[in-house]
Amino acid sequence: MQIHYQPLIQTTMASKTILVVYTDRKITQKAEITKMKKYSFNTEADLKVGDMLSSSAYSTNLQVVRVTESAFKYHNPATGEMSNSFNSSNQSEIKNLIIREDDEDTVYASIVE
Repeated sequence: MQIHYQPLIQTTMASKTILVVYTDRKITQKAEITKMKKYSFNTEADLKVGDMLSSSAYSTNLQVVRVTESAFKYHNPATGEMSNSFNSSNQSEIKNLIIREDDEDTVYASIVE
């Protein structure tokens, strides 16, 4: 059994920002997607609109609904605005999303300080 260390905070900037909605079924109607709350992640992964993602961090799957050409640092969920400068208390820093296949014979852990 291997033990892998992965830092809690990734210091390198991702190449693009994606917007996702939480859903367990693939949504194809733009009108339905427009009504849903969107969440943002930065990633290096080669993703496209419509891709479905699964993460142990969330109980619901994620569907990619937008892929930007570059990465942003902040997202304002109230307005949907993404930027690289902090200009509103409603903004939050965009988390990184890493696509990987977990090996059942591998234990993933983080250092607790």
